[in-house]
Amino acid sequence: MRRLLLIAAIATGTAAVAGIVVYGQIHMSLLTDRTATPIKTADRKPAPAFDRAALTGQPVDLRRFSGKPVVINFFASNCAPCRQEAAGLARLGRDFGSKVQMVGIAIDDTRPGTIHFISHYHWTWPIVFDQDDDLAYKFGLYGKPTTVVIDQQGRIAWQHAGRIGTRPIAQVLDALLQA
Repeated sequence: MRRLLLIAAIATGTAAVAGIVVYGQIHMSLLTDRTATPIKTADRKPAPAFDRAALTGQPVDLRRFSGKPVVINFFASNCAPCRQEAAGLARLGRDFGSKVQMVGIAIDDTRPGTIHFISHYHWTWPIVFDQDDDLAYKFGLYGKPTTVVIDQQGRIAWQHAGRIGTRPIAQVLDALLQA
């Protein structure tokens, strides 16, 4: 009888934990898709300048993108949250088109891994391979993925560490484009 009660308690506990995990996965967007607004204009700091070669060999210079918002996503091909948000970022890039410049910066990664990642998720924007993670350091990253939105004047308008849905990024971009 005790053994039967113990088995029932374990099964109930396991079902409860599984239910909590499933609920959390289904409702993750409540945490990752919250309303986002840009940093107040007066409080924005200049984005760290960089001029690097993309994987294609073309130069990626933030100053060239002045006049339009820039979305920079720091990622790695072996990062599960990076993979989870990658398709959404590809959609975001297509939705905003030429009004916004997308840039990917691969950190803690290998070139073959990065190339496979961007091909798999159909990223068509410049990708910088940050072999020494010095761009990650300049931007003060705490982890990956991290998404940074730079305003039309080259200042950091918004930054988020961790996986994020596209809605908050789109909200920030819409606010910058309407300003």
